[in-house]
Amino acid sequence: MGHSIGDHAYGECGIEFLLVDRSGPQQRVRRFRADVRLLMDHPEVYRDGDNARLRPVSSISNAVLALGARHAASEPETYALALAEHFLTADRRVLTADVRLTASEFTPLPSGRPPSAAQHFSGPAGHRDHAHLTLPRDGEPVVRSGLLNMELFATGGATFTGFARNAYTTTQAFTDRVFGARADVTWRHSGTDTPHGKCRARAAQAVVKAFSEHTSRSSQHTFHHLGAAVLDACPDVAEVRVEGAHLTRSLVDLTPFGVGNEGRVYTVADHQQSTVTVDIHRT
Repeated sequence: MGHSIGDHAYGECGIEFLLVDRSGPQQRVRRFRADVRLLMDHPEVYRDGDNARLRPVSSISNAVLALGARHAASEPETYALALAEHFLTADRRVLTADVRLTASEFTPLPSGRPPSAAQHFSGPAGHRDHAHLTLPRDGEPVVRSGLLNMELFATGGATFTGFARNAYTTTQAFTDRVFGARADVTWRHSGTDTPHGKCRARAAQAVVKAFSEHTSRSSQHTFHHLGAAVLDACPDVAEVRVEGAHLTRSLVDLTPFGVGNEGRVYTVADHQQSTVTVDIHRT
């Protein structure tokens, strides 16, 4: 019985580095992670162990760093496109370049120094900017942008009632509960000429505003509400995905220690999470 080789790819993930932008009066520092996957056409590498046409992955990670020097001021989507185009140009055997970039922003610290002097920053906090770009050799790039690891919390007001039950259901109904969630909000643009930075800023503001004004009836209800808010805020976005987890926050029983706990101390047990995913499309 014969066999043949189908799609095959290789790459390098977890390439981490800093990009420092000194081009403007307000300098900028971002921590990046790059994951690169190249769909190839060199079956002999797999079938015969013939490495004559196989480029070591050092050529991938070093290209990421070298091109980063030219894109310190770029949005992740622009940088990702430059990387994908480089890999397609550098090796004709690459059929599709898949590049994922995440960036965490450092926070500038107040300083009395002139703009031309060294500036100081504290480490990243909060969400990470995200770009996922796929570029086929004979096609147009597909770009998804987003905000990763957004953690949201409400100290009360959330409800969870009227849900279905079976023999294994132990969940109680809540009419006033704390609500915690960690979410990745990603979106696909309807066109290729998009001001990604402005869109990301509008999306972040929309998510925060939507959550702050929202009364959650379930994690699913909240995640849909956040995605719809991004569509409303960004007309050039075609679809939004919100995925993540409801973070269980249970009130700690302190009565054995003679201490009251009126909504002050909660457990944080994130190793087991209730996952939620929803796609919202523009109609």
